[in-house]
Amino acid sequence: MTESQADLPVIDYAVLTATDPEGNRTPSALTECHRLFTALRDTGFTYLQYPGSTTNDTINTLFDLSQRFFSKPLTEKLRIVGHIDKGRGPSQGYSNPQHLATDTASSDLKEYFGMYRDDDTDRPNQWLPDANSQALRAGLVRFFDSCHEVVVSLLAALSEEIGIPPDALRPFLDDRNHFVACLRYPAVGADAFATRTRAAPHTDYGCLTLLFNDEAGGLQVRRGDGEWRYVPRREGCAVLNVGDLLSRLFNGLLPSTMHRVVEPPVIRDNHAPDRYSIAFFAHFNADLLVKPLEALVSETHPARFEPVVAGEHVKARVRQLHLAGNSLREEKTVAHA
Repeated sequence: MTESQADLPVIDYAVLTATDPEGNRTPSALTECHRLFTALRDTGFTYLQYPGSTTNDTINTLFDLSQRFFSKPLTEKLRIVGHIDKGRGPSQGYSNPQHLATDTASSDLKEYFGMYRDDDTDRPNQWLPDANSQALRAGLVRFFDSCHEVVVSLLAALSEEIGIPPDALRPFLDDRNHFVACLRYPAVGADAFATRTRAAPHTDYGCLTLLFNDEAGGLQVRRGDGEWRYVPRREGCAVLNVGDLLSRLFNGLLPSTMHRVVEPPVIRDNHAPDRYSIAFFAHFNADLLVKPLEALVSETHPARFEPVVAGEHVKARVRQLHLAGNSLREEKTVAHA
């Protein structure tokens, strides 16, 4: 396995969103928008300096609360076990592929807690009643709201780069149908990786993903040359990547890149320690018909993808994760020849 690292640029969110007194992007902001677009066009991945109200302190607090949740006995966590949500896709609550999947022998070596927006009373999130879980709830709600605004800003920047109004895609996110996952990859012996991974190779399903990692390492992306390269944690940065549906919307111009979580590049004492991450999966409205934007379709560049309903695509992908225990699959996207 290669230990080479992906050479990803760092996008400064504060610079990206800077405006002059008239509300127009500053010259530096325009340059940063172009850097964002170029990075996502070239690899589908980039670093984003902690955006919005997200700081080292807020992320460290969420990691601490998340670790306390996962330290609870399995029987207690299973009180809020998640199920596939017929209306959305990923499920609220606790999930553990090794205990819940039909194929536990090859399931991902991880467990996670998931939530949607917390003001949806029709499909309420699941929370344990203890003080730590309630503090986690309060922190994740603030995190959710902040990340939503960040994604709105990022889509505005990408829209301007292809010559459409900056608010053109904002209605696609009106339902705030996003998903937050707190993930733990339990400590294992190095031999476990002979037949298992912490997260099998997959692409993300939706719009954009903001991923906050600890220092344990193991995230890899597959570059255009087919080589897997590590994406190490970078201080003060999230990892940003393109999902399937945004790639379809941009007619493949922005790739949804395959990635996975494997053993860290350095294993000491034949033992890989716990690894934690927090992911914000931005999703379009579930009933949105996703098809290539007209601005990116022409006689010389025809539409590469057939229309698909956003929620149906996500549900199909999540069903694989819940039943098989991992996201490994063969891409069968329908495209024009």
